[in-house]
Amino acid sequence: MGDLHDMDEHNSTVDRRKNFTLEDGVYKGIVVKNLTKYKSVGEMLWKNINKYKDNIAHLDASTEATVTYAELQDKAVRCALWLQKEGINHNDVVTLCTSNHLNSIVPCISASYINAIINPWNENMDLKTALHVLELTTPKIIFCSEKAIDVILDATKEKNYNAKIVVFGKHASAVSFSDILKNFNNEEVENFRYVELNDIQKTAVIMHSSGTTGMPKGVASSNFSIIILGQDENLRRENSTSLWFSSLYWLTGIMMNFSSIVNGSKVILYPEFDEQMTCRLIEKFKVTTVFFSTSMLNRFLKAGFANNYSLSSWKILIVGGALIKPKVQEEMRRVLPHVTMLQGYGMTELSGVVTIQLPHHKNGSCGTVTKNVQLKIVDPESGKVLGPNQSGEIWLKSPMIMNGYYKNPEATKNTIDEEGWLHSGDIGYVDEDGELFIIDRIKELIKYRGYQISPGEIEGVLITHPAVLETVVLGVPHLLDDEHPLAYVTKKPNAEVSEQELIDFIAKNMTDQYKLRAGVIFLDQFPYTGSGKISKKDLKELTKSLKHIEF
Repeated sequence: MGDLHDMDEHNSTVDRRKNFTLEDGVYKGIVVKNLTKYKSVGEMLWKNINKYKDNIAHLDASTEATVTYAELQDKAVRCALWLQKEGINHNDVVTLCTSNHLNSIVPCISASYINAIINPWNENMDLKTALHVLELTTPKIIFCSEKAIDVILDATKEKNYNAKIVVFGKHASAVSFSDILKNFNNEEVENFRYVELNDIQKTAVIMHSSGTTGMPKGVASSNFSIIILGQDENLRRENSTSLWFSSLYWLTGIMMNFSSIVNGSKVILYPEFDEQMTCRLIEKFKVTTVFFSTSMLNRFLKAGFANNYSLSSWKILIVGGALIKPKVQEEMRRVLPHVTMLQGYGMTELSGVVTIQLPHHKNGSCGTVTKNVQLKIVDPESGKVLGPNQSGEIWLKSPMIMNGYYKNPEATKNTIDEEGWLHSGDIGYVDEDGELFIIDRIKELIKYRGYQISPGEIEGVLITHPAVLETVVLGVPHLLDDEHPLAYVTKKPNAEVSEQELIDFIAKNMTDQYKLRAGVIFLDQFPYTGSGKISKKDLKELTKSLKHIEF
């Protein structure tokens, strides 16, 4: 390992190349004090939007319409004045439910100027989810797209709930966003200032945990956490051009939007991820920074368009959402060697990444702990702290930890213990170099005849098959053996492969307990959550409806 020296258990030592210390089994990132000069999210956005006023903030790739930072500020101030006129104050929730377009970020900026709480919803949610989030966060104002408005109206009607609804576009039962900006004269706009905040720990945003396995909880993140997220040093590139497809419903959408403002970047907007269009956009608009979910990266590489375009402007790829398989990482480095790929391990509950992979780290690792973060691996049964290369539950501490699950002290107590450690529910290990490797979610481990089988390990082998595009492995109940592994698979375009071939492929490459005893099911496409992850909750529902599976 080189520069990490032997130590006794009460001693601590620092590995300067990797920026962490190890003390009593706890990996500690470098402690940095005075992390920010800003006292609120509103102040951070206000000062940087004014600083870069002549830069282009957003470019709509479909129409090539642009908005400068000065124009963005004008809209944000008018919207903030309207919110104040509606009586919205620092304790009120302002909801946003839309895909990415030239106006989607405006209400977020406006709400932060008056210290209201921002609460993004998934534009593609069903009525059941809409009823759940409406009851949970009780927003006073809901900004939404034409696509989402009917579900939202149905939910407010069913709950007999009175919220003011503003639509991006037109709808008979809502105020138009363009209309609310017209009510103020230039003098009012000139005189507006963001409202100062005296408590940086006040909740700024309620995000929803991704809900891949159940109804989404509300994660309350402080102004401090969101400021640090927006100032992320890995994204610090002035005047860069960025591209991403995550809506504001996802923490990454918030991170990319706010860090773009902090850096005065130009953002390229395109409604949905498409493998070939991504290459065209990077080439045409000289994009420097891209964010993909893991699923998008897999699809992007397997589509094979990268070689047909000039992508020399592209400098950084940030990947999030789930673990990148080592083979995918190797392929990315082969196809686009000039692009620096950043992946880390993060959670909405921790307002961002807590480990980051550096260029010298191993493929498949999530890297080492970031600044001010502490991490340890704990045996979930005994509570004992484990040493290098021993798998257990990942526990974390960070100053950016959530204020709690909104209106859910019970769930908060079950996740964050009395000493401030967040119990992640993820199983992983730290190797002798301090690099974190994720194995799986505790809840998703498949129990087969006393074995704990990681679906992620089977997926990692299946994805190497030349015909497989994406795959998810689930455990299905079995009368005698507890559970059997079942694989859902989408095939690459024009690829041919049978269920039996994939069953044999796993049998040949893995030990007996990993065999796909419940078989393989081919899908045309996977169901996704609003944040671009494969929805395991929907797959579990689908599994329950299958006739040949015992329950």
